[in-house]
Amino acid sequence: MKKVLLLKAVKPGEEGDLYVQALAKENYEVSLCSPISFKFTNLQQLTASLQQPSKFSGIIFSSPRTVQAVEKCLPDLGQDGLPGWKPLTAYCVGQATANSVRDDLGLNPVGEQSGNAQNLAKIILEGTKAGSKPLLFPCGTLRRETIPDSLQKAGVDFKAHVVYETIPHPDLEASINQYFEKLIAIGPTTKTAMEQAGYRVAYTAEKPSPECLITALQTLEGT
Repeated sequence: MKKVLLLKAVKPGEEGDLYVQALAKENYEVSLCSPISFKFTNLQQLTASLQQPSKFSGIIFSSPRTVQAVEKCLPDLGQDGLPGWKPLTAYCVGQATANSVRDDLGLNPVGEQSGNAQNLAKIILEGTKAGSKPLLFPCGTLRRETIPDSLQKAGVDFKAHVVYETIPHPDLEASINQYFEKLIAIGPTTKTAMEQAGYRVAYTAEKPSPECLITALQTLEGT
């Protein structure tokens, strides 16, 4: 059985990775390693905002990491949970983020079926009027501007805190060096990023899908 090291982040709450399952059906032994990690930052500023729920109309959670950042602030708030935030709206992108908001913070999520930032922005604008108190918006360094741009265009105020940075996983280089000879990019964008980081890409999958990855592997095996 041939071995494959799959560099892919595992989504919270994900029971089985589709790529691992597809490769296993083709008799590949797969090891999964996340290529990225997260470093939390500016939590003091976030804590200061969380201590003043009366100044906000709600909070936006755009990823599970933003929930984790708020959770890390709880001990410094000197209270059990976020009682002052429970009457306010907690907007969430996706089911995994909503589950964390509900289970870890004790808040009632809105927008868990949105699936992406564009749909969540519509839900936020439906529930928030221009001139309302600002929304608290913890985010990462690589945030997309979909939500901020939509809110600004509609005149909805928000206060953003960058609370985490996306960094290379500390075990990434060791995993790559010990594991394999040929590197495959899962798509053109990934290929560019890998080459900019100094890696030599042997082959690029046509599209970021399990099927195209298998085709890429089979093509390399035939060369």
